[in-house]
Amino acid sequence: MSKPKQKILFFTPFATRTGSEMMLLYILQQIDRTRFDIGIVSFADGELLKEFPEDIPVFIAPRKFSILQKISFHLGINPTLRYLRKLAKEFGADFWYVNTTMLPETITVAREFSIKVITHFHELPLTYIYLSDKDFKGIIDYSDLLIGCSEATCTAISQSGGKNVSLLYSFIDPSRIVPNTARSLELRQMLGIPQEDYVWILSGMTSERKGFDLLPEISDEINDSRVHLVWIGDRISDGLVHYTEQRIKNQDRKTRVHLVGKQKEDYYAYLNCGNGFLLTSRQDPFPLVMLEAAMLGKPIVSFPSGGASEFVKDGMGIVTEDISVKQMAAAMRTVMKGEIPLDASKSIETASQFNVENGYKNWLEIIDKQIN
Repeated sequence: MSKPKQKILFFTPFATRTGSEMMLLYILQQIDRTRFDIGIVSFADGELLKEFPEDIPVFIAPRKFSILQKISFHLGINPTLRYLRKLAKEFGADFWYVNTTMLPETITVAREFSIKVITHFHELPLTYIYLSDKDFKGIIDYSDLLIGCSEATCTAISQSGGKNVSLLYSFIDPSRIVPNTARSLELRQMLGIPQEDYVWILSGMTSERKGFDLLPEISDEINDSRVHLVWIGDRISDGLVHYTEQRIKNQDRKTRVHLVGKQKEDYYAYLNCGNGFLLTSRQDPFPLVMLEAAMLGKPIVSFPSGGASEFVKDGMGIVTEDISVKQMAAAMRTVMKGEIPLDASKSIETASQFNVENGYKNWLEIIDKQIN
C-alpha cells in the first residue's frame, strides 16, 4: 500500500548561497513529487529562488517592512506573523520544515495552528545568542523532529533538551565542482602571486564566528613572504570587519592577505587556486566549503570548531587541538614542508561520499521515520 502524499512547506531565511540554503536547494531538486506536495517560504527575494524547480510555489514573507507595514507593526499588528497565519490557513501543510533556527516566528504561528514542525539545525551554540531564551526553548520543545547537520550539532541540540534528534550530514553536488586550472592561474597572476608561492584559501562571511578577525594574527605568525592568505566571501559592514581590514592594510607583514570579496562565476576557480584550505571558524557545524576544498584535493588545516573534527581524516590535513593561532600556524608549516603524509585522492574519495544522492536518501529515511 502506497504511503499517503505529504504536504510540506519549507522555510528559508534569505535564499542565498549559504551552505544551509544550498542543501535545501539540493533536497528540493531531488524530492519525489509523487510523494510530496511542497512550497517554499523565503524571508527575502534571494537569487537562489531562481534555481528552485519552477513548479514549486514560492512565498516571500515580509521581514523588512514597508512604511505601511511599519505603521501596522507599531499599532500592534506584526506583518510577518499576519502573513504566516494567512499561509497556515491557505497552504494546509502536514509539516512545516524550518531550515534554520533563525526564524522563531514560524514556531509561534505553527503552535497557534497545531502544525507539526521539523527544525533543521545548521547552527552551533555561538549562533544561539541571536535568539531569546523563550524563542530557543520554543524551537527545542515544540519541534516534532530536530535534525542536526553534524554530530557536534546533534550533541548541542540534545544538551539543549532536544528529544527527537536525527543526524543528517551536510552534502554537496560534486558535479558543480569543475576546476578550471587556466582560470585559477590567471587569478593568481591578477593577485600578484608568484607560481612557486604557497596559497591558503579561506571562505565565508567576514564574521567573528568564521574567524575573519584572526587573519592579521595568522599572517604575523607565519611571517613568510612566500605564503599568501586569500579570503573569499561577502563583507559584513560592522566595526570588527573595518578594524580587521585596517590592520591588514596598515601593518607591514611578510605574509600578504588578499580579500577578494563575494564570488559566483569564479568561486571554484578561486578555491582551486589555493595549495591548501584554511578553516579559521570558532564554531562551524559542517561547512560545505570544507567538502568542496576536499573535492578539489586540497589539504585542510582547521580549528576543532565542529564538523571539521568529524570529517578530516589522516592524509587529509590537520585539525588543531585548540582554537589557537600558534597551533594553526604550526600545522600550516607542517603541511607546507611536507612533514606529514597527504593524499589528495583520499580527500576526494571522502568528500565524494557526501553527495546529493546519498544525502537525499538519508534525508528521506529520516522523514519517513517521522511520518510513520
